[in-house]
Amino acid sequence: MEVPAPNTLRRQTLAKPVVNQPAAISDWMLQFADRHRVKLFAILFVIYLLGFNGQWRLEPDSALYLTLGRNVARGDGFTYQDIPHRLAFPGLPRLFAGVFMLFHSDKTLPPLVLMLLIGFGTLALTYRLFFLYADRPTAVLLTFGVGISRLFYRYCFELLSDMPFLLGVMAFLVGFEAVFYRSDPDNPDQPAKVAWYDWCFLIGGFFIAVVMRPTMWALCIAAFLALAWAAIRGPHRTRPLIVCGIMSSAVLLFYLKIRHIDNSSLGQYEESFNSHFSHFGALIHTMFVEYAPRLFEATLSQALFGTRLGPGLNTIAGIVILALSVSLLWIRPLWGLWVGMTVAVVLVAIKPLDRYFLEVLPLLVFAWWNGLRWLERHFQGKWTSTVFITLFLLGATTNLLRVSEFILEQRRLPFLDYYKEGRFASIDKVTKMLKHRVQPDEWVIAPPKIARILTFLTDRHIVEPTPEYKWLEPNYQTVYILEPLEDPARQWLELKQAHLGPVINIPIPGRYTPDDSRSKLVDREWLLRRAIPDAATSNPAGAPSR
Repeated sequence: MEVPAPNTLRRQTLAKPVVNQPAAISDWMLQFADRHRVKLFAILFVIYLLGFNGQWRLEPDSALYLTLGRNVARGDGFTYQDIPHRLAFPGLPRLFAGVFMLFHSDKTLPPLVLMLLIGFGTLALTYRLFFLYADRPTAVLLTFGVGISRLFYRYCFELLSDMPFLLGVMAFLVGFEAVFYRSDPDNPDQPAKVAWYDWCFLIGGFFIAVVMRPTMWALCIAAFLALAWAAIRGPHRTRPLIVCGIMSSAVLLFYLKIRHIDNSSLGQYEESFNSHFSHFGALIHTMFVEYAPRLFEATLSQALFGTRLGPGLNTIAGIVILALSVSLLWIRPLWGLWVGMTVAVVLVAIKPLDRYFLEVLPLLVFAWWNGLRWLERHFQGKWTSTVFITLFLLGATTNLLRVSEFILEQRRLPFLDYYKEGRFASIDKVTKMLKHRVQPDEWVIAPPKIARILTFLTDRHIVEPTPEYKWLEPNYQTVYILEPLEDPARQWLELKQAHLGPVINIPIPGRYTPDDSRSKLVDREWLLRRAIPDAATSNPAGAPSR
């Protein structure tokens, strides 16, 4: 028998015993998700079916999109109250117009089904993105995580532009990943041949995003910077130039052919943004004194966890989420830039709300998961496992509880008696009354937040008493006031030297929030009165100009 050399014996004696390291919890979770991927996706499908009730969740913004879509479908153009509209981006209203023309109806059920399908398509693109970046287990786990997010779940049932915009963004990110980062399976050092559908995702997704929301400007900036980085670092040199040309052409086409209505001015979003920047001192005060505290307490935590964690904890969670999102720059520059531009837009231009982070939610979920994996791998120990499990379950549990709460709200009957504490419980009676009492060429001044909703439901001219409609003249037009009476309506009556006539409908009991505030709902009656010019008001000849 061969005897080992003395040096070999010494090395074997001094060598440390081999200890089998326990498998990481994150690896076990990935393996579990991959093994049970069919069950997990089936669970998601059932959860979404439970939340679908075919009821329109009444919102002023969705009512505006629906009304614009109906007008386009009728051939009245992109108009609202017979006036060319310059506020809403055209993507969603024109999509609704196509649905209305396809079904020959302006009922809200087909758009609701379409929005749910858009949500499923977005989840499929989420799976595709992380499958290209990582592997199948990661794609399964992250897709399930996005699917159970309360923020994502809710907007699959809202007729708003948030989910279609996210669909476009995710398609663009998938195309970008395939075009610039996918390598050849047989030769990892060489880029893979780009499939035709990946080019469709890249170009089509970008164009969908462009026509849906004004924050497409943030996506444009992030994409151009990422393309410049790709051109500098390689391995592609011509592809970034080609994509830049396509994106520039899409934006130019959008503004020349679709966005411009009078060929002389920008839309109202752009004008508002320019006006915001013209007052630099007020802008800085708004950013750091008003919006930044709201962002960290507790918009970011509410976007990712579906709920507020509590004073102080919200801020800590917000800082961690933002830091992890910035770290995406080292993984994919476009991802980090897109999250950064979204935060910048929220701080600069719009009030921080969790819905404005839906467009980056899949990246936030990935950044959170990636941060937990980094913590587990770099700080091994029992305390690390405890922290990992606690933080992982925190995100999953809070979102699942909020999703369950949402499902219960959707299933309660009658739906409008419980939706938003019953503030729209009497909307059907008010709608029938207005259809009966008001002719299509007559006008109604209604309280804020309900005028747009009633405009779509009644197909009548129902407006808020804003400066845009000060041209209404009770001397020449039949104008009604729908009470409860707001201060702007009283001011309009004083301006027009008019008073309220007698009540012309049977009072309809309802619930109402005074002054459009978040104060407690009060019981009020809906009353319809005609605005009657005072006797001393002169009657000059000629119709008022608009």
